[in-house]
Amino acid sequence: MKNLKILIIRNGKVSGAPNCLPKRLRVLEWHRYPSNCLPSNFDSDKLVICKLPNSYFTSFGFLGSSKVILKNIIILFLFILFLFIFSLFSLQKFENLTDLNFDNCQLLTRIPDVSDLPNLEKLSFEGCKSLIAVDDSIGFLNKLKILKAQRCTKLRRFPPLNLPSLEKLELSYCYSLENFPEILGKTGNIKKLRLVRLLMIKELPVPFQNLTGLRYLEMTGCYFLRLKSNILTSALTHFRVFRCKEWKWINSKDGEEEMSSTVSSKLRSFGVVYCDLNDDIFSAGFTQLTTVTSLDLSGTNITFLPECIKEFHHLNDLGVSFCKYLKEIRGIPPNLRKFRAKDCRSLTSSSSSMLLNQVFVLF
Repeated sequence: MKNLKILIIRNGKVSGAPNCLPKRLRVLEWHRYPSNCLPSNFDSDKLVICKLPNSYFTSFGFLGSSKVILKNIIILFLFILFLFIFSLFSLQKFENLTDLNFDNCQLLTRIPDVSDLPNLEKLSFEGCKSLIAVDDSIGFLNKLKILKAQRCTKLRRFPPLNLPSLEKLELSYCYSLENFPEILGKTGNIKKLRLVRLLMIKELPVPFQNLTGLRYLEMTGCYFLRLKSNILTSALTHFRVFRCKEWKWINSKDGEEEMSSTVSSKLRSFGVVYCDLNDDIFSAGFTQLTTVTSLDLSGTNITFLPECIKEFHHLNDLGVSFCKYLKEIRGIPPNLRKFRAKDCRSLTSSSSSMLLNQVFVLF
């Protein structure tokens, strides 16, 4: 099998680690790889795809420069047993590697220096629940397009990212992550970003606006989210916040700020749903949302819809369902086609009559 180029093992059960792997191997995909290291004699120069999910690695490394070797020699004196496992895998060179996957490796504790992977395009280590450290070098992989790190529940810090080629970034369910990674330089290829249950993150940094191509931004379950100025001034067209307990705009000095300085003129869909939001939103530059076609304030604590909403000529879809304190509807957008107002138990009879006199679909 010395000429074998593709090796894929997904459901097989293998007892014991392999003594060697084919030198011409281009693709290695081995689910539940039965060892904490690759064979020490494995010539990995030709390897392009390496996927080892659900395996027993505690760490991995890709050493090549004298700086990295020296760094790990020092570590060797401090953690002899740990580095023994580490070094068997780390002495390999993976210059041609484009796809690296260590998903659900429950013993993986750190992502070390990956600067010797210049051609890496996809890196995934989702579900590594013991992961506590990611080396800064991960933020300077110029060809990296996809970075997946969801469900790394112990990870507290993510390094700054200067990744001009990045197209997809997944960090959801990293419950312990204290800060959203700083975006260094313009990153224009990410179109959609969904951040779910980042419980410790309190705000998105101003350099977040370096995601110049971002069209869709959704944040769910980020309990105490504060958005700094200019967060929506890119090409953003869809913005949604869901179940964020505290939600407000702030300026760089931590003072409250009107929405007028933050709303993108290209914004078409705006939703703040099941958040602890009250009528203050209507005094914080609400009229800057006149370009939106869809507005969703469902499950919030608003008590009225302002009269100025009559000026929302582009709005055709409005949702206020489960707004239990909503009493008054002072205006209806002229081109509204869909209005969702389920279980608005405090709505006055006059406001209900106003709705019934309109010609649009009730949900």
